[in-house]
Amino acid sequence: SSGINAEYGDACCVSYFTIDILLRFLSSPSKKKFLKEVLNWFDLLAVLPFYVELLLGENSGTDGMMALRVLRLFRITRVLKLIRHSQQMMLMLLVLRNCFSELGILFCTWLMGALVFGTIMHYIEVDANSGFDSVLYACWWAAVTMTTVGYGDMTPQTNIGKAFGSMILFISMIYIALPMTLIVSKFNTALED
Repeated sequence: SSGINAEYGDACCVSYFTIDILLRFLSSPSKKKFLKEVLNWFDLLAVLPFYVELLLGENSGTDGMMALRVLRLFRITRVLKLIRHSQQMMLMLLVLRNCFSELGILFCTWLMGALVFGTIMHYIEVDANSGFDSVLYACWWAAVTMTTVGYGDMTPQTNIGKAFGSMILFISMIYIALPMTLIVSKFNTALED
């Protein structure tokens, strides 16, 4: 029953998006310009798997069905279509675009911090049998700690490791808070425009 409802819902969505694409294409003054728009191709890729599956059916070759399953991933692009119609989401995208270089620097320094702190923690905890068996595991711990997620799957066992972990957490909270003023400032500027 729920499978039939999902298929019916999928068919309704695909029908709606297909009609939308066709009407926009037919009413477009420049067909060439319409075809050059990336979001229009996303729209097409979002509905294409439905029609390919309809034409091929369920019993086609396994390679064809695997390609179709990969093509189905483009269905998520329907969300991109909804973003276009939301002023708030477009504002968020504008702010992210305006902060792209700052966020890139933030990510790079965060990545360097995870590598450095993870390596240091590995050498602090290597003999404590606490799960920091490799630098890669320790970098995972540092990344989780620096983002203040803290899964708890690995914890330092030595006193030096616990102190170092606390220091990393404190530094990371400040580090994550610093760019927020810049992002809020750019958000206010975009909102005023």
